[in-house]
Amino acid sequence: MANDLTISNAAIILSPGEVVEGATIQAKLLMDIVEKTHCFQVIKDKKYLQVEAWETIGAFNRTHAETESITPILRDNETIGYQAHVQLWKDGVIVGGAIMPCYFTENCCKGKEGDAKHKACMSAAQTFATSKAYRMNFSYVAILAGYQPLPAEEVTEDMKEDKTEHWCEEHNTNFFMKGRMKSFAHPIGDTGEWCHEHKEEKPVAQVETKQAPIDKVTEAQRKKIISDSEKMGYRAEDMIKIMNEAWGINASKDLNKKQASALIDFIASGKGTSEIDELKAAAI
Repeated sequence: MANDLTISNAAIILSPGEVVEGATIQAKLLMDIVEKTHCFQVIKDKKYLQVEAWETIGAFNRTHAETESITPILRDNETIGYQAHVQLWKDGVIVGGAIMPCYFTENCCKGKEGDAKHKACMSAAQTFATSKAYRMNFSYVAILAGYQPLPAEEVTEDMKEDKTEHWCEEHNTNFFMKGRMKSFAHPIGDTGEWCHEHKEEKPVAQVETKQAPIDKVTEAQRKKIISDSEKMGYRAEDMIKIMNEAWGINASKDLNKKQASALIDFIASGKGTSEIDELKAAAI
């Protein structure tokens, strides 16, 4: 058995040229997968890989991540976030790892309270640590594929800010585009609404929005729309799409009472965008 182990260990020793050759093959495959799945963020015209892309590189190398621990971060005996320790495993052996924190002030926790906030924070900490661990082992593959070696999850707000392009003067922040987003936009604080850099023209919907309003949506209705949509798993992008296709509206503040009431019922039913016509009819 000792001889078998020696042969196995010797077999995995590669020359620098073989390492580069293998990494180049992986880089080409990675580019094809990442561009098709859009698992990256574009920041200042540079592409940063998201955790799914780093996991893909790990799969190329028969390596997977496992969470070793998640511990609360305390300040004055109060939990302010969580820290995750992730390890990389290959053929039953630990070959890497990383420890990363996530605080309640992170974007992933904003707008959430109670258990939902703690769950989101713990999940994000694991994501951050996973990307970091893969980056420390395989950043050279990302570089060969033309991506930045820094994971998208580690990009800080000050790195994103570029007032020369895609800058929102109204909210004093950057527009950004990632994943399957079709245009540059940014969330408006904790409202659950989004500000878009370029408003899409929707001629049919425009006719509806120019009709005389009945009664403006109430603040209580807006809060319920935001709260219920989060509970039912609708993303901010989903809500904008639903309102836009139904009435040509991009923000809940532009709804009237009847539309808001119909939208609340629509959310509660868990229906999707394919049933927009029912929503339109309910607000007539």
